[in-house]
Formats: sequence, structure tokens, C-alpha cells
Amino acid sequence: MDREKFMKNLEIIERHLEKNEKWLQSPEKKKVLFEKEMIAWNTRFMKNMTDIENWIKDFEKRMGE
Repeated sequence: MDREKFMKNLEIIERHLEKNEKWLQSPEKKKVLFEKEMIAWNTRFMKNMTDIENWIKDFEKRMGE
């Protein structure tokens, strides 16, 4: 590989690293935030599923009467 091509590739890598520097410096913070969002989403989802299951049970009970 000649010197010019090598330098060009290094510049591309440098630009990429600069662009993603914040993410590369704090992956743990991103992970914690992602986990909190997923826990909140799962909590809402499970509540909705419980509401639906209760509605179905109530509906089945009324249909059996």
C-alpha cells in the first residue's frame, strides 16, 4: 500500500472516530440508559397485557352467563 492511500485511510478512520467519540467514550452510560428505557417499556407492556388478560377473562365470564 502506498503512503498516500495509507494516509487517506487514516484520515477516514480519524473522521469516523471523531464523529463517534462521545459514544465511544461512554458506552456504559448508553447501556444504562438503554436498560432503563427497556425496563420502562417492559413495565408498560406487562401492564397492558395484564389489562387485556383481565378483559378477556371478564368477557369469557359474561359469555358463560
